[in-house]
Amino acid sequence: MPISVQTVLVACVLFVALDAASAEESKVLEPGPWKFGTTLGLNLSQSAFSNNWSGGDRGSFVWVLNSDLTAGRQFSKKFNLANQLQLAYGQTSKQTPDPDDPDELRWESPEKSTDLIQEESVGRFTLGAFVDPYLAFRLDSQFLDQSSPLGSIGFNPVKLTESGGIARVFEKTEKSELITRLGLGFRQAFRKSFTGDGLEKVSTSTNDGGIEWQTTAVKPLSKERILYKGKLLVFAPVFFSESGALDDFDQVALEFDPDREEVAGFWRVPDVNFQNTFTAQITKLLAVSLYAQFVYDKFDAATRVDPSLAPEAQIAAVDAGIRKAMQFKENLAVGLTYQLF
Repeated sequence: MPISVQTVLVACVLFVALDAASAEESKVLEPGPWKFGTTLGLNLSQSAFSNNWSGGDRGSFVWVLNSDLTAGRQFSKKFNLANQLQLAYGQTSKQTPDPDDPDELRWESPEKSTDLIQEESVGRFTLGAFVDPYLAFRLDSQFLDQSSPLGSIGFNPVKLTESGGIARVFEKTEKSELITRLGLGFRQAFRKSFTGDGLEKVSTSTNDGGIEWQTTAVKPLSKERILYKGKLLVFAPVFFSESGALDDFDQVALEFDPDREEVAGFWRVPDVNFQNTFTAQITKLLAVSLYAQFVYDKFDAATRVDPSLAPEAQIAAVDAGIRKAMQFKENLAVGLTYQLF
């Protein structure tokens, strides 16, 4: 199914939900002090088997540490500021047969399984009209980039987004929230990559701009036993700083491989990022959480397009930033969760 159709279907379902929610009475936020929220979580999973275990099973150890920090304030009746910082990191280690002795099992070095740095600040001018003007800033990155076989790079890539437009609050209470916004966005992406020999790193940057639509939702479910948090972000690029470089790349790539598909127009396809979290608090410290994320990013704007590279290296670098199909991530975890505020 083409992504444009998928986006329209998601939009239709979302607007139905928005219309239903708009009928509910929402509590008007009064000017007051800062309101903070801090949730820390630690998920652990471990299993181990003896060398002579008849079933042939292998042990594993998984840990994930995550946090969700919020800070918001209604400074006056005309201005609201909301900040959110999400951090997550986890690793997985497995038992595998020892190459020197197949009858023995050894533990592999831990591999990254979860990695997230995401910060967003939204200033909304609450003028009491049908829509509110807003300005927003977002940072996306990760603690460790292990996408290259040549090694790891910390805090790479770094993506910044500045946007502004109009926002509509359909529901805003102490426990629930449903806000959608539409505006213009400008993105900058900074990436470090290894050179051909892997001894040095080269830094590149790109920028693009377009139309941004984002909807966030917080809703207690099942008599408040389950908390849902969702975020849908759609970004439709209008310009891209490397569009000319991609045109030149196609010419080089087609000379090298005439059967290749041209990729110069891939950057124009809208990006979709749909995040969903369901959390059930079993006890004060024990929680069950389900995280599901759908991502469609046909061309990563942080992709390195370097005409100085050999054709084989150029093709490898560009192809690494192309994802023609929808990406999906799911995580079901039982672990310790503590709310400081």
